[in-house]
Amino acid sequence: MSPPPRSYSDDWSVPTSFGVWGGTAKARAQLALAVARRIDPNPFWLQIEDPSGVREESEYATFEELRPDHVFYLSAPDLAPQTREGNMATIFVREEMAPGDRLRQLADFASLPLLAQRILEGRSSYSPTTALVLSNSHRAQPYYPTEEGGVRPIVEAFNAFATTIIFTIPQTPHANARDVDYLFRLSEEPSESGVRLRATCVQGAPPGQPGLFSVGLVRDVSALIEMVGRS
Repeated sequence: MSPPPRSYSDDWSVPTSFGVWGGTAKARAQLALAVARRIDPNPFWLQIEDPSGVREESEYATFEELRPDHVFYLSAPDLAPQTREGNMATIFVREEMAPGDRLRQLADFASLPLLAQRILEGRSSYSPTTALVLSNSHRAQPYYPTEEGGVRPIVEAFNAFATTIIFTIPQTPHANARDVDYLFRLSEEPSESGVRLRATCVQGAPPGQPGLFSVGLVRDVSALIEMVGRS
């Protein structure tokens, strides 16, 4: 099944979504952080912990410099959707929105985890764009459909509140990875100096059309991070 049509923009302030998979935990975290900080110097980071308690220190060192009140260490159940009316009753008073739009956003927003609702509380589509990294999102997979369309409502809910969401996972993603606008695959490739880590944009703007990244773009991860920083 082909991914749904996207409206791509080359403006970082336009809310969108990213997925980063493969490679090492450190490389995924570094690329996710570079993208998040390109959007907002003070992004949010949600780290889903390994239930076994194992931590890869190089991954954690990547984002430890972020504001402490913007970093959250979670277990997978913390990311379970919240659907009780009480979780949304005090959040939505959007007089500037048309009733139909408000109902649509209520429906999307109600399915977000409670923590995500709290992060977005007080924001609107007119807020300066921020970014939120959901690191190791595969650990929350049991709570969300794996087919295409399974996480698109979450992406659109964040986007509606001027927030770009960035997912990271280690392994080949499920079909719901088609729900993000930009998807990067990290892979090791042989080189004259040994092995280098490459990033390939496997989902993004069609070549020749406006967008932050085009399908088929290939860069060393370090070069891509540098490219993001100066774009």
